[in-house]
Amino acid sequence: MPTQAIRELIFKIATGDYTKEELTTFLEAVKNMDKVSFMEAYQLLYEEINKYPAEAIAPDFKDQLERRLDLLEAETDFLSGNLASAPPRHKMVLFRRKWWSYAAAAIFLVFVAGYFLLNNPKKPLPIAQQPVKKDIPAGRQGAILTLSNGHQIVLDSAGNGELTRDAGVRVIRKGGELSYGGNTDEILYNQVVTPKGRKWQLALSDGTKVWLNAASSIRYPISFVGRERMVEVSGETYFEVAPDKNRPFKVNVAGKGNIEVLGTHFDVNAYDDEEAMRTTLLEGSVKVIRGRSSSLLSPGQQAVLARGTEDIKIINDANIDEVMAWRNGRFIFSDMGLKAIMRQLARWYDVDVVYEGKVPEIRVGGIIHNDVYLSTVMEFLGENGVRYKVEGKKITIMP
Repeated sequence: MPTQAIRELIFKIATGDYTKEELTTFLEAVKNMDKVSFMEAYQLLYEEINKYPAEAIAPDFKDQLERRLDLLEAETDFLSGNLASAPPRHKMVLFRRKWWSYAAAAIFLVFVAGYFLLNNPKKPLPIAQQPVKKDIPAGRQGAILTLSNGHQIVLDSAGNGELTRDAGVRVIRKGGELSYGGNTDEILYNQVVTPKGRKWQLALSDGTKVWLNAASSIRYPISFVGRERMVEVSGETYFEVAPDKNRPFKVNVAGKGNIEVLGTHFDVNAYDDEEAMRTTLLEGSVKVIRGRSSSLLSPGQQAVLARGTEDIKIINDANIDEVMAWRNGRFIFSDMGLKAIMRQLARWYDVDVVYEGKVPEIRVGGIIHNDVYLSTVMEFLGENGVRYKVEGKKITIMP
């Protein structure tokens, strides 16, 4: 699997915002990857590049990558040296979890099979699937910012540049990110809320970066004053905390627990409709606290805090790709139960999900890009035995 560091390089390279050293690091990492990891990194890079106009991609990068692909072609034999044509055009990849043990060539066959199956107009619909008269698009960048004086700004429609000033501190939007310029000695709070079907990125005054999944929120001071940096969150958020030994960073999840860090990367999933709060550590170290219980996490571990108890369960080998899928533009279902899947879809597509009778005991494995229409995801679930009907913004799951 590509590491988180390689994923970050892919995002930078896709926009042309990289140094020669970073490009060299990426290409050396590609050179040393096994076939499966290489295919994943290559697929992800191709998808990211396709999000931007051709003129935005640095030609020297494309040339160097193509030369690297030529060298690897004999080893991977299914890859073309042409960056624009190697991966399939369809933005959906289907595979079963057990297929990971197969050779990389088998994975490529799944990519091809998925493309032709999903684009075959003669392919019959699952028995319970109803034709979608008006399809529902995927979620997008967007959020609502509330300033310290209560004034709200809808970031979806706000332009780039300085939006306003709060106590003299500049509030700046650049694309899908909000940041701050300047400081104040006053303790003043802003809040960013992502409704269903929206996500957002935020840079706090200390340099900490925060990503918000759909139906989430963060309340934070526009300048950190005092001996600690404290924020409050709900829903799901991913943090890359700026190190500061003198001021620990603390995350308060209302009524569910607290997290203490110095500088680290971690994800917090604390939706009210989930069975437990989950904190997953990617880099560094964090302490998870609930009541009188606490636990120190190492990278790759996940702390699970179930409702109604102070116990903290530790999962030593967390599925990082599944945890980070939302931030990387995907749904990843690793033998996931149907109700858990539908909770994700409800938040991202802003739909209601109801069940007729007993919830089917169906588990699903696969990857789907989260920029596809709802009908594409539902077709995938239908192929995995899910019976359903879609009426407007309501999905009914049938036994």
